[in-house]
Amino acid sequence: MFKFIKLATKNVFRNRRRTIITGLVLVFGATALILAGGFISFSFRGLSESTIRGQLGHIQLYTKESLQREEERPLELGIDSVEVLKKKVLIQDHVRFTMARVEFMGLISNGDKSAAFLGRGVEPEKETKLAGFALDVDTGKFLGENPANAQENEVVLARGLAKSMKAKIGDYLTLMTTTSKGALNAMDVKVAGIYATGIPEYDERALMVSLPTAQQLLNSQKVSKLVVVLDETDKTEEVASRLEQLLPGITAKRWFDMATFYNAVVRLYNAIFGFLGVIIFVIVVLSSSNTMMMSIFERTREIGTQLAVGTSPLRLMVNFLYEGLIVGASGGGIGLIIAYLFATLINVSGIRMPAPPGSTRGYPLIVDLVPSIFAGVFFLITVTTVIATIFPAYKASRLKIVDALGHV
Repeated sequence: MFKFIKLATKNVFRNRRRTIITGLVLVFGATALILAGGFISFSFRGLSESTIRGQLGHIQLYTKESLQREEERPLELGIDSVEVLKKKVLIQDHVRFTMARVEFMGLISNGDKSAAFLGRGVEPEKETKLAGFALDVDTGKFLGENPANAQENEVVLARGLAKSMKAKIGDYLTLMTTTSKGALNAMDVKVAGIYATGIPEYDERALMVSLPTAQQLLNSQKVSKLVVVLDETDKTEEVASRLEQLLPGITAKRWFDMATFYNAVVRLYNAIFGFLGVIIFVIVVLSSSNTMMMSIFERTREIGTQLAVGTSPLRLMVNFLYEGLIVGASGGGIGLIIAYLFATLINVSGIRMPAPPGSTRGYPLIVDLVPSIFAGVFFLITVTTVIATIFPAYKASRLKIVDALGHV
């Protein structure tokens, strides 16, 4: 076998110019696929982690009833005895921490103007731990960061809502909402900070208060949901299934089931990557087939001689397939090296991408170096080149000896 591969290698480099041109096509295809795949991998990873850390957590626990019908009053179908539930969840493997949230809505007023808001009651320290974000010093502090105001009810406003209310740090606003018993309630809150969610539409309505403040405003000790944060994102399904078995009456929602935007991006990028793969496949097939057909045309008399001295058509065909394998493996291998160098250069260059639709923040351009993508692209390029060689090799093996020897 080795001697046939050695012979195929010599045949490949008979016409170096044509071989180099075909090789460049393969190198370009491999590099393009790896860079695209690495960028898509980074986008998926970054988007999934930002989705998890931005608001969802890995798992959210609800009462089953709350997902089956609409609440008539706030927290009517919320989780009771949340501390007991937390203890049961925290002893599970891969659970880092849990945090309760209260979702509510109502009106916010500065005395002259009122606007609708979407509120969230949170446990400040744990929210900061999840998101890893702290508000800018120029825009105040997050909830509970000022011990001197521990007795005051504080609020942090999204940037758009703060602008609409003309609110500054230290101003007092009034929150009005319906309690869990159906009565109206109002509370004065002090603006502790102003933050940006990165989503303009949400910035126009969002605010956060501490969990006790939200429960006092709604006159209930229940919570809307319990957010579970894990040590590994890959363990989401395993832990969620275990919690559903352990906790009767509780439904566990996975982050990927709630991340509508993430799922839409995944489908879009997969379609783009698949389309790019088809284009590269077609280009490789056409270029490799053309190279092999030209090689066979130039070596027709040689092929006839080999057949005349007893070389079987199958052996002749296999020899040409070896040539395709060498071209594909060489082009794919060089493409891997160049893609690695390009990806490394891009990752250290500090290039930033523009803000995606629906966001106000850009992000760094990173290409993940994923071993499975490198291996998959090398396999694809090599196999595609061999496949492209099959028909020309078959045609060569079926040549008639007399016609081949008489070819000019």
